[in-house]
Amino acid sequence: MAQKLTHEVTLLGRIRSGDREVLIELYKSHEQMVIKHVINHSGDRDDAQDLLQEALVVLWQNARKSDFELTVKPSTYLMAVVKNLWLKQLARKKRVKDETHIKSYNHATEMNADSKMDYSLVKKALDLLGDTCRNILLMFYFDGFDMKTIAEANNFANPDVAKAKKHQCMKQLEVIIKKDYKPTDFYQHEA
Repeated sequence: MAQKLTHEVTLLGRIRSGDREVLIELYKSHEQMVIKHVINHSGDRDDAQDLLQEALVVLWQNARKSDFELTVKPSTYLMAVVKNLWLKQLARKKRVKDETHIKSYNHATEMNADSKMDYSLVKKALDLLGDTCRNILLMFYFDGFDMKTIAEANNFANPDVAKAKKHQCMKQLEVIIKKDYKPTDFYQHEA
């Protein structure tokens, strides 16, 4: 156990010191496990490799935060991130597929026939939030995840904690939007 603990401490130390070689080592040691998971869940090798790279970026960014603690094995952490990213990707693919059916309804296009939503302002407002809030809101409103999944992905004790945090984050976003924007700012009118 002490050897494993030392390994995690060393791993975090290497990341925090900017040692990018650790990413290559982690990639090589986890590649087959990630490929197997993604292929078993409707993906392919390219998907798996992309997901592993994204997961390593998440680990790198989080590990460089002073308050981050790796409380599980690196493989457990990376697989949790990979699984969450893959679920998001599958949900996105499903939504795109479902949108073809939704677009057949005229009411969606009639509501804003002369305007388009300006998502760049929404993104700017979201970017003013902290990483946790931005992640929670994106997972819930854009990716369609339930509170249980959001709680697990963000290491919250349970779905109720995630729900309370989402509510706090929405309040923060509301304050930002009301302070900096008018409702009409979010729509671009076509000429």
